Amino acid sequence: MSTDILLPIGLAFIMFSIGLGLKVGDFTRVVRYPRAIFVGLLNQIVLLPLIGLAVLLGYEGRPEFALGIMILAASPGGITSNLLTTLAGGNAALSVSMTALTSLISVISVPLILGFSQVFFLGTGQDVHMPMGFIMGSILVVTGLPIALGMAMQAWKPNQANWARPKARHLATIIFALIVASAFVGQMDNILTYFTEIGPRLVILNVATMGLGLFTARALGLAHRDRIAIALECGLQNAALAIFIAVSVLGNPVLVVPAITYALVMNITAAGFIVWARRPRFRTALD
Repeated sequence: MSTDILLPIGLAFIMFSIGLGLKVGDFTRVVRYPRAIFVGLLNQIVLLPLIGLAVLLGYEGRPEFALGIMILAASPGGITSNLLTTLAGGNAALSVSMTALTSLISVISVPLILGFSQVFFLGTGQDVHMPMGFIMGSILVVTGLPIALGMAMQAWKPNQANWARPKARHLATIIFALIVASAFVGQMDNILTYFTEIGPRLVILNVATMGLGLFTARALGLAHRDRIAIALECGLQNAALAIFIAVSVLGNPVLVVPAITYALVMNITAAGFIVWARRPRFRTALD
């Protein structure tokens, strides 16, 4: 099977595994904990793309890389954010709710952000064809529907869903790693060549996003567990979705270079953040 087939199937399975752990009650947190959800969505959907634009100010490199960074900034939280939030002592339930909500909202938000980014960075030319309807439909098929199917199985067959969930999550993590590794191998020359050009901007994007998540959550008086969840959710993007959009939807593999580079960066900073977050001194500072 070709990459064009395996990539969307793999991404759909990743999102299905997320759906297996979701219940309708996870979405009622929007009503029960409006501040936490509001801060998380504000950072993820609005502030993260704005930070992406900010780090690209003055960038005079390849416009495809600028667009690739915006594809990444538009993408929702990734599959690893829930696990790493748990390891860091954060609010895993909030992380799960944010992942689900941003994944569903991405059906609309990603095409809008990419449409603006194309005009902003590429002008009115057709260097990259941006079929907005196709982008929206593709994201719906590989994110929204698989999540809904996983939730349906959890609602109608909870025993089977609970049995399958940990196995599906482990397999989904492996699939995510394979997607990133495959894209890395395919674009290794570009990654090595342009790392010094885009790498620092991606580090700034990641650190600034996590830092702003902590700051805004603290400003609204959220508990430290919520702050950890929001910081990690905003810093760990769905690189697999960014790769899917670049390769399968837009048909331009060069666009994946920022996403792959960011995938390496975000896991390194997340590991450091977890160590920092679990220190008693950090918890005291958050409170």
